[in-house]
Amino acid sequence: MAVWPDESTQQRLSALDLGSAPGLRVVGPEQWHITLRFLGEVDDDRAIALVIALGSAAASMPGAVPCRLGPSTAWFSGDRVLQIPAEGLDDLAAAVRSTTQPVVPEGIDRPPAFQGHLTLARSKGRRVDASGRAPRAGIPFEAAFDVGSFDLVGSERSSQGPRYSTLARVTLPE
Repeated sequence: MAVWPDESTQQRLSALDLGSAPGLRVVGPEQWHITLRFLGEVDDDRAIALVIALGSAAASMPGAVPCRLGPSTAWFSGDRVLQIPAEGLDDLAAAVRSTTQPVVPEGIDRPPAFQGHLTLARSKGRRVDASGRAPRAGIPFEAAFDVGSFDLVGSERSSQGPRYSTLARVTLPE
């Protein structure tokens, strides 16, 4: 499940100059999103049940949810992911997790707590060295937008990295 930044935020993100570094793959605008819950492989038979569960998650929210990106770029996941922190989506992510858990249970190793972020670049299998990481960390960026919907997203692998497509969109109450 994912939240997509609004058009204004996408335009501003497009203006970020990340340059290039050996082993670093910049994520394109069509891929920018904030993951609310990662499900992994899910068979088609569960899609309808997931959409119903996501409707329950949306209904539990009071309306649009404000999301804030920033204050700057940062690295995480063992210095393999350049991202911008996203705040304000904790309650929505918790609602999504709790309503979809009966449809797609979590394994024995429970995933880490929700860490809202928008990925800007990833390493290509190996860590980017310190000279490649340093100039990309701490680039100032702040944006805010209201989240009025979220999507059930499918992912397909490609030579340029994952390609995402919306399978269903769920709208929050107005």
